[in-house]
Amino acid sequence: MDSFDRIFAALKGRSVDRPPVFPQIGDHAGIINGLTYNSMYKDAKKAAKAHLRALDLYGYDITTIQVEPSWPVAEACGAEVTYPSNKNPWITKYVIESESDLEGLEIPDFMLTESTRVLIEGTRILAKEANVPVAAFMTGPISFSLQLMPYKALIRRLVKNPNFVHQLVKRTIEIIKEYIYVLKEAGATIFVICEHDLQMLRPTHVKEFSIDYLPEILNVYDYNILHMCGKITPHLNVVAGYLKKIDRLNTLSIGPYVDITKTQELFDHKIGVAGNIDHVKLLPSGTPKEIEVAVHAALNASRGDPRFIVAPGCEITGDTPIKNVKAFVHAVKTYFD
Repeated sequence: MDSFDRIFAALKGRSVDRPPVFPQIGDHAGIINGLTYNSMYKDAKKAAKAHLRALDLYGYDITTIQVEPSWPVAEACGAEVTYPSNKNPWITKYVIESESDLEGLEIPDFMLTESTRVLIEGTRILAKEANVPVAAFMTGPISFSLQLMPYKALIRRLVKNPNFVHQLVKRTIEIIKEYIYVLKEAGATIFVICEHDLQMLRPTHVKEFSIDYLPEILNVYDYNILHMCGKITPHLNVVAGYLKKIDRLNTLSIGPYVDITKTQELFDHKIGVAGNIDHVKLLPSGTPKEIEVAVHAALNASRGDPRFIVAPGCEITGDTPIKNVKAFVHAVKTYFD
């Protein structure tokens, strides 16, 4: 099987020759190719070339132009973002400082902002030149809302003014859908929706302000992966039944704090699992042998489920050694030797 056959079969729950490998590589591709962090948001050709080289170097099954797109999309909406050369960007001025600011939040023209234009053009280049499927990444309704409004201000309103939060979430969905439509037109075929911040919320809030809105977003692509970071087992216990009912939700991407086997059982194997290799300590600082052992343990935990995808708990960081990423990818192949 080639990567297209392998990943689409796994997303459908059909038999595969081996589990696909999805390392969630973003800025790491630029760093190992001598680029600065900010250049990955300023030059589509250089960013795409770096990803094509990383893909050739490591040999994984899905590529993307950027794993963390919330800063550029927030910038397109009017936020002020700092792009340093030596670390990830951050938001210096939010779009929504007070509730009245919501009235001015509109769907932007993503081609008018350099950072989002680079991600769109870079996706188009990868779709033409990569020999694997190209994924579109975007944060989910709550995580993106927290990129548009300061954390403390929004979290307080979850309790004090939930109607406002619902209105903000509904507006973000319009923006998210438009952005991922553009990436689909550029050639992306898989959508990864990242709800990084659900672990900060009560499980009931997760359902009300995120899960209940997902069906409206996940109808854009035929294949969808939901990524949830952190210690989210209590949340999954509450929302698993609702997730199983969402049409076109193929896979849940989880971190190292979440058990693979128990999560598969929680979903009755109706939704696949991707994960859960430690990207914070193990991948940047472990030995290749330790990484191989962890990947093999994840494969054992998956118990041969054809939906399982080998992935880190979140994005592979820029400081992760090349030998460790090679070990991560290669461990899948050694498991079946």
